[in-house]
Amino acid sequence: AAWGLRIWLVSVRMITRKPPGGLKGAPYLEKNGIQVDGLKEPKLVFSGSAREASAGFPANVNVVAALSLAGIGPDRTHIDIWADPAVTRNCHDIEVDADSARFKLSIENVPSDNPKTGRIVALSVLATLRKLGAPLRVGT
Repeated sequence: AAWGLRIWLVSVRMITRKPPGGLKGAPYLEKNGIQVDGLKEPKLVFSGSAREASAGFPANVNVVAALSLAGIGPDRTHIDIWADPAVTRNCHDIEVDADSARFKLSIENVPSDNPKTGRIVALSVLATLRKLGAPLRVGT
């Protein structure tokens, strides 16, 4: 923290809503016999830590993995994953509670041709690869 100031994070929680087809085939769903085909209403398919979610949904929760690494870690970052037939985008609501502030952030990513992930993921990977060879770097 700049100038010796520190912000202590109390909790970090993410609620993810994805079209059911984007979650289909996830190891956690298969292991636990959870079906997402033909849903008529949202279904909570997972609630737990970012670490557990990353293992159970390796193609679906890169957002919570990055959030946990930037925040309070994969074991203290909580995620609820919903299969929601009403959404057409991958929706992530992030809630952070700290000793000095509380905030919420919502992200809605357009799925790529692979419904498990968003279009923005490929763009982020390309931007990172381009930065690796750049002689000058401005910003993050």
